[in-house]
Amino acid sequence: MSFTFEKLLNEDLVKKAEYFDTQDFVRVHHSRRPDVDLSAKWGHQPFFLPSRHVDSVEKIEGFEVRHEDVYVLGFPKTGTTWTQEMVYQICNDLIFEREKCAELYERSPYLEWGSIFSFKNNTENMKSIAKLPSPRVIKSHLAAPLLPKGMWTVKPKIVYVGRNIKDTAISYYHLYRNVFGYKKTLEDFLEAFLEDAIIFGPLDAHMSDFWNMKDEENIFFITYEDLKRDLPGMIRKTSSFLGKSLTDQQVKSLADHLSFGNMANNESVNFDGRLDALSTLTKADRDSTFKFMRKGKIGSFREEMTPEMISKYDKWIKERNAEFKRDPELLNILLAQK
Repeated sequence: MSFTFEKLLNEDLVKKAEYFDTQDFVRVHHSRRPDVDLSAKWGHQPFFLPSRHVDSVEKIEGFEVRHEDVYVLGFPKTGTTWTQEMVYQICNDLIFEREKCAELYERSPYLEWGSIFSFKNNTENMKSIAKLPSPRVIKSHLAAPLLPKGMWTVKPKIVYVGRNIKDTAISYYHLYRNVFGYKKTLEDFLEAFLEDAIIFGPLDAHMSDFWNMKDEENIFFITYEDLKRDLPGMIRKTSSFLGKSLTDQQVKSLADHLSFGNMANNESVNFDGRLDALSTLTKADRDSTFKFMRKGKIGSFREEMTPEMISKYDKWIKERNAEFKRDPELLNILLAQK
């Protein structure tokens, strides 16, 4: 194992989320791996996770990956649930009927579920995933260096979804507040985001590693903005990547199924049935109007971020892109300029 763990101090801003008051946090440092060729494309920034994740690191690294698997990956609140449903439906010949469609997380499990939430044992979670028949559609928010080693040796198909950093930060704040029980202000959270003190962060490093691997034949890099601007076109491209052929009518039907309104009202994907239990567990003061699928818009950060904070985020991401010598095209995605 090529990881080290840096324990963080209690005064980290994220500790103010009530659910995590009794939890410690770590930055997971990783080193380049001679047994994984693609690790040469990864950066060196550590990733921020609850300390309970340390107990799952080796198990996740050794998780058995199948060539037939399809992984849906991305930072939280970048469109992973939307993409997950799209990929699952394409892989399973468009099973829209409610009676045939169990909750999305049962059909397409979340790999590290139990290393984030204490009510789920991650060892048992991975055992249950291991028993699923192929082809499995599996979701994870973990950064590239923290995923199973088999991802880079077996090379299953990977659909990675990215999103501009400001919309992601705002959407993540609402998740922290309404699900994790975050008690401080939006400005406090946005500062924590810039300090890489939010779970699974930093976002720019997370996206950059997959951007650097986007030309691998088994990796398909898409963005939330791509999906919003041309959902039928992205369905066709994703289907082609997955080796599936959809008729024009099937594309139209799937695009309708995946529309924001239909996704937000679909009990099998909108997560609403779990929100009461989660917010009770975490002692969150959940807004009565809060939905896991909130707005589904590009640029909604302008409704909540001050001009000063927008400028601060833009300056920060430009400086980071320059510091780590990243592709200017990735900067455009992070800035919502593409």
